[in-house]
Amino acid sequence: MNVDFIFDFASPNAYLCHKAIIQLEKKHDIKFNYVPCLLGGLMKLSNNQPPMIAFGEIPNKMKYEFDTAFNRFMREYQIDNFKMNEHFPVNTISLIRGAIVAQKNNFFDDYVEIVLSGMWESSLKLDSPESLHQLLTEHDCHADLVIEEIAKDETKAELIANTNNAVEKGAFGIPTFFVEDEMFFGKESLREIRDLASQ
Repeated sequence: MNVDFIFDFASPNAYLCHKAIIQLEKKHDIKFNYVPCLLGGLMKLSNNQPPMIAFGEIPNKMKYEFDTAFNRFMREYQIDNFKMNEHFPVNTISLIRGAIVAQKNNFFDDYVEIVLSGMWESSLKLDSPESLHQLLTEHDCHADLVIEEIAKDETKAELIANTNNAVEKGAFGIPTFFVEDEMFFGKESLREIRDLASQ
């Protein structure tokens, strides 16, 4: 079963999903296709708001989302290294354009691991091409190529197109998944996708 994963490094839930996906792909007949999109663009185009704004005055909901559900998911998938980024929210436009470059040049898996680890394990401030270049250089991961390519109009246009297409299909945030045209939202929906693959 093929699943499109609407993805941006900006979401801590995207990090958790990525860690779970690694396990799910090993245990089940599922292949996740990461579709780089800009979370801020998804929110704006769909008239959505970040949970901290939308539900900021509902303390019980915020506690559930960012404490109970978060910790339950990490226990389920034995995720131990997560650390909330001290600079959250981080402008990830350079990072997600870089993901498009990495996909086209066949080093996406390495790129995603490096950037997600920097964002959600080491709490780095990865909000500029310079900070991204430094991180990739430290990991010997095509730093010069990425920085050159993310400045090109075709890379920018592809990110815009990915984001627009995701919204047209129904996406309003991240993590969003599509199994053909059926949409699933939120990290907990990985359980539904796992069950579908097992049928």
